[in-house]
Amino acid sequence: MSSRVLRELDEALDAEDRISISEFDVLITLDNAPGRQLRMTDLARATMLSSGGLTRLAGRLEHRGLLRRIPDPDDARAYRATLTPEGERKLAQARTTHDAVLARMIAPHTTTQDLHGVEHALGKIIQGW
Repeated sequence: MSSRVLRELDEALDAEDRISISEFDVLITLDNAPGRQLRMTDLARATMLSSGGLTRLAGRLEHRGLLRRIPDPDDARAYRATLTPEGERKLAQARTTHDAVLARMIAPHTTTQDLHGVEHALGKIIQGW
């Protein structure tokens, strides 16, 4: 199921917003981070990308003005990725597409009670970590 949803999301985001699912994942992860920025290593871990893969993806996003890489003030050897105002706009636009795909693929097959059950189960799993 996750493969099908991710494929649908990737196709819709590319067609509607000219952004890949991996790029969306990086932008939304930064949007949810404190100060809308993360160390590159933490961002790679959070998005399940290799450090090299994230470096290349961040370079493309930076070239498009969606994120900025800045030296990490706590570690001169490291960089932080930070969401730009243009990145925030692109993410807001892409969220509409993202949410529409999920609503189309999931909502017709679930009830509010089903979703509360999933939310409860995932909450228990996270607490157990």
